[in-house]
Amino acid sequence: MGAALIGLITAGCAGDAELDTLQPQSDNACAIDTLLDRWLVIAGVIGVLVLGAVVYMAKKQRVKSYDGDDEFPSRFPAQQHPEIGWTVLAIMVVGCSPWRTSPQRDRGQRHEVEVEGDSTSWEPKIVVVGQQWWWEFRYYFTEDVDADFLDDPRNLPPADIVTAGQMVIPTGQEVELLVTSRDVIHSFWIPALNGKRDARPGFFAPWEISADEPGVYFGQCTEFCGLSHSRMRMQTIAMDDADFQNWIDEQMVSQSAPPEDPDDPVSRGATAFLANCSSCHLVEGFSGDEDIAAPVVSQAAPNLTHFASRTTFAGGILNTYTEDGEWNRDDISQWLRAPEVVKENYANGLPDGELPRGMPNLGLSERTISDLVAYLETLGEKPSAEILAATEVE
Repeated sequence: MGAALIGLITAGCAGDAELDTLQPQSDNACAIDTLLDRWLVIAGVIGVLVLGAVVYMAKKQRVKSYDGDDEFPSRFPAQQHPEIGWTVLAIMVVGCSPWRTSPQRDRGQRHEVEVEGDSTSWEPKIVVVGQQWWWEFRYYFTEDVDADFLDDPRNLPPADIVTAGQMVIPTGQEVELLVTSRDVIHSFWIPALNGKRDARPGFFAPWEISADEPGVYFGQCTEFCGLSHSRMRMQTIAMDDADFQNWIDEQMVSQSAPPEDPDDPVSRGATAFLANCSSCHLVEGFSGDEDIAAPVVSQAAPNLTHFASRTTFAGGILNTYTEDGEWNRDDISQWLRAPEVVKENYANGLPDGELPRGMPNLGLSERTISDLVAYLETLGEKPSAEILAATEVE
């Protein structure tokens, strides 16, 4: 019993836990941590008092012997005064508790960014879309983003930047999130930056997130949403203003078709992408019209325009680059070869008319897989070594 108790306690003592709620890195998370600390003190005092009362009553009222005519001690007298006192005490504890966890902030803060050479005053808002089983992040720099503008989570307006798995924000800036879902209920949670927010189909739930310092903050879906719920992860990457602007510049670059060359694997990979992947995935400037209302035909597949600029894929469970900073051909190839082995999904063997959830197995040949991996490597800029190391997943 003692060994089991020690094991249980030490299991929660990891020094590098990615989802540690006790290391807040923003005002919102600090407020939650302060509330937790106060409640732990209150709960500890109440626990000691209750335990002491139980021990006292057990010793005072215990039956020393059952021999002879000894009777059980009389029950606690039915009086209203103790019950009223306990009720009033509970109300006082609750009434004095610090319920507010989110600091009051001024709404409508602006952040100056450049979009395609033009300076824009951006009210930091990001649309967060939960899907089975990955997260999409949509940036609108020149639009007034509200519920009327977004209207339908399944048919969102074209965005300036669409990425998946990793949300990039400027440091020291309160960013408003509009959290929704395209399928079932999910829950968005970056514990170091704020609490949880449910992503519900048909709704845009407002939320806030901020980071005091540059860094990478890990998150996890916390609402059971199907087969691969536990493998639906995300990251928030906080950058200073200069790095954030560089990221915007890189993400705004559309891709062009490589020259046709049957001897070039990248060229063959682009052709294979159009033939096998473009019905679900979009590469802006190459495989689809940037002005269409729903940039992904299946409405349930990541935008791959800057795939190589992301350090994770498959819902944040695999690294795009190896520990040595090399292109992760092995894991990307396996994902294309047998996605249902890597991550359980509902993508194969579905009845006619039912939309898939997850990556289907297309039965690709090894040469096609190799060509696709070569083409995907050309989509976007490789992140810095610091970002690669900080975002690496196990």
